[in-house]
Amino acid sequence: MPRTVGLPTYAAVPDKAKKLFPEKSRKPMIRLYCFPGAADNYMLWLELATSAPEWCEVAVYEPRAHGFRPDEAWDRSLEERAEDAFNVMRPAFETHAKGGVSEGAPFGFLSHGVGGQFMALLAYRLKQELNLEPLVVFANDGPPPNIPTLSDEGYRMLCEDVLGFYRLFQPDTMDQYEKMGGAGNRAAEALIQKWSRGLRLFEEHARRTVARGEEALYHKFNCDLHVLVAKHTVDTDLLFAELKGPQRDYWERRKKITGSNAESGCNWDRDAFKAWEPWTTEDFHYHEVETDHMTIKNSPLMRQIVFKELGGFCGMDY
Repeated sequence: MPRTVGLPTYAAVPDKAKKLFPEKSRKPMIRLYCFPGAADNYMLWLELATSAPEWCEVAVYEPRAHGFRPDEAWDRSLEERAEDAFNVMRPAFETHAKGGVSEGAPFGFLSHGVGGQFMALLAYRLKQELNLEPLVVFANDGPPPNIPTLSDEGYRMLCEDVLGFYRLFQPDTMDQYEKMGGAGNRAAEALIQKWSRGLRLFEEHARRTVARGEEALYHKFNCDLHVLVAKHTVDTDLLFAELKGPQRDYWERRKKITGSNAESGCNWDRDAFKAWEPWTTEDFHYHEVETDHMTIKNSPLMRQIVFKELGGFCGMDY
């Protein structure tokens, strides 16, 4: 597969990481293109990429200002990021297209979190320009493009009070920020920027999509669409319902900034995940996986669903 700066190769991986995640000899029969969410990069997908069966090649898009592209300017919108992705991934996609060296070769799409919004944007462009479509799509614990992650109050806080927002939305990130030195520390400031600017790209795209009204559903996948839901995360409301004191108070305050239903403090509720169904003309599959949002990206339980399905397209078992 042709690789570019935005579609990193395993050869670029540091030796220490290679020892933790050794690559295997491959004879690819199908490809899996992956689309990250906010504050994500290729190295965080390395476990998935190297654990894939030898008949599958995994490629992960890496955005500007992330990972191996630290000195490139931030995208100003998710549409701009999709433009970059199409450009850096085009050499790989063209191998599948008419006249390409792998003309007609099968491929699937996999996203994580809000990366599903970006995946839909790129799929639309791919269909329009190269007349290519994936054989199967996996939206891994994230909403479709027309489902915002935040309430209006949450979006206001993200724009006007980043640190206050992340104390509610992602306390672990704020703990990391403080341990790195907090305000004035270059690395700490870069961490918060990576999360906040990234989330704003996705949130503002979702809000623009909703504003399109009847045209919000701008693309339909002509293949089966699987939504994988991290059960431990979507059930967090049940955990906090049993708590009292500061922890319960925290969750009540969090409910005011998320876009899920009024009684939920989760980023997305089950209805949000099921809102993917109109985005396909084929079968819609809903899976709940016994893991959490961060772990599901490389989870063996997730891989069992994804690679079993991919194997079916090329006559391979998993």
